[in-house]
Amino acid sequence: MKTKVYLLVLLLLLLVAGLQSQTLTQVNLGVIGGLNFANFLGDDIEVLDDGGYDIEGRTLGHIGIIGNAAIAQNLALQGEITFSMNGSKWEANFFDEEDEEDEATLTHSINMLQLPVSAIYTLNLPELAIKPYLGAGLSASIPVSSGFSVEIGGVEKDFDYDDENFAELSSFVLGYQLNLGMEYERYFCEIRYERSFTPVFDNKYVDDVFYKNIKLLVGFRFDSNF
Repeated sequence: MKTKVYLLVLLLLLLVAGLQSQTLTQVNLGVIGGLNFANFLGDDIEVLDDGGYDIEGRTLGHIGIIGNAAIAQNLALQGEITFSMNGSKWEANFFDEEDEEDEATLTHSINMLQLPVSAIYTLNLPELAIKPYLGAGLSASIPVSSGFSVEIGGVEKDFDYDDENFAELSSFVLGYQLNLGMEYERYFCEIRYERSFTPVFDNKYVDDVFYKNIKLLVGFRFDSNF
């Protein structure tokens, strides 16, 4: 736990230092939130899918604060501190001891404190009040709560991620994001693609599982700067 706290403090310091570098004139703060269409991917996930498992995504949430600072004409550095809910659902049919077909459902839930930093380019179209933008960047995430449930024959049981039960959960995850959105005055909406390039968890059965998210987000920027 102490390691996670130290990593979080380091990330926050790097984020603040980046937003308050000498090239920045002001930082606009705001809030952001929306839906996360979350799933997992990886080579072993594809093997499970080909082997009869139904790998489904989950519709979860995303909320946080956002800071945006201009570094050049039409170009800004955007940093966030967010709570992102991640997960996936795996379903498979099997035959029990009485040779009757039944269904097993494994539902993953991994909630992360996420710090994405993106370079945002805004298209300057004077004839339009709406300003489209696009961006790309990197993120660092720390799992803050997690678990999974197994439901077989209508009976559900909850588990924690550990070596004995299921998997070794990563304490620190790196990823990237692609941003596409539009802004109107202090309001904005965005569709975002996210993927980790370090694993979220792995074990002896499923190796190197990564998150893959598509987020639909809306936000509001406050009428104040620092």
